[in-house]
Formats: sequence, structure tokens, C-alpha cells
Amino acid sequence: MVHKLKQSLRENILRRLKTQKEDERHSRSLAIKRRLLSLPEFKRANVIMFYVSKGGEVETMPIIGAALERGKVVLVPVIKVRKKKMVVSEIMDPNKDLVRGPYGIYQPKAHFEVFHPRSIDLAIVPGIAFDRKGNRLGRGMGYYDKFLTRLRPGVTTVGLAFKFQVVKKLPRLSHDQPVTKLLTA
Repeated sequence: MVHKLKQSLRENILRRLKTQKEDERHSRSLAIKRRLLSLPEFKRANVIMFYVSKGGEVETMPIIGAALERGKVVLVPVIKVRKKKMVVSEIMDPNKDLVRGPYGIYQPKAHFEVFHPRSIDLAIVPGIAFDRKGNRLGRGMGYYDKFLTRLRPGVTTVGLAFKFQVVKKLPRLSHDQPVTKLLTA
């Protein structure tokens, strides 16, 4: 029952993400970027994990660029499909360091150094939908849920979402990992 509810919600929100007007997505993404850059947790963080946006999600490339300009170490996910595992690696120039990987998501090129999850000071986490308690609905593969359990205790995790991605209550399973903060526009 929970899986069907999640899948139905996932399909509805994905449809809205894909049909959102580009200028609206861009202006809302800029508002979210400003909020994120002003967070004390962002200012304090030395090592930040970002996701590389796709399919109408909040645009993360401008935020990644801003983090690099501020001297942050930027890590992005690398999907290991055979192992059903996600690791993170540093990028220094998103225009040169990323290639299309599994599921059409951009990730570091073939030769990359894996960083330990405990080195992360702040994690920016994707989601198809969130609720106000920080529960998140991902794409259904479980990569982030598994990865987030490996962060240091107390590390702030931030979800980025457009307001229509926030619902009253998400169905939740025991392995689902919530975020500690949610930024919307």
C-alpha cells in the first residue's frame, strides 16, 4: 500500500516538475540558492555534498558554482549500479569534471577519488517530494537513504524543493531518511 502511494505521488510531482515553465523554475531556483548561501550551516561548512539536478529539479549548478567560488570542497554522487551503492567524489569545475552517468545523472568522470561520507559537513539532498517534517520521497532506488546513514551524527541535511513539491504528509518506511532542513520557493 505504501509503495503504491509513493509511486502515485512520485508520478504526479515528476509530471509537475517537467511541465513547470523554465523561467519560473529558474527564478525559484535563484531564490532557493540565496536562502542556502545565507544558512549558517553553509557558511561554516568546508565540505559540501550536492546533487546534480535533472528533470526540472531545483537547479543546483549555479549553487555548486557559488560554493566553489567561496572555496568550498564540492562533492557529488557517483552511482555504482552493480553494487547498488552511492559514493561521493570531488569536482573542481562542473563544466569539465562531469559526464552523464547511470539514470542520466551527471557525475564525475571515470577517474575520481572517493571521499568518506564522514568528511561531509553539509549534505544537499534531492527529493521528488517532501513534507514539513523533513520526510522525503526520492526516485525509489534507495541510494540516498543508504548513503545518509553513513554521515557523521548531527550533519545537517538540506532538501531543496519548489513549493508544489511539499505535501502535508508523506508515507514513510523505516529505512527512509528525512532531511533536517527544507528550503523552498
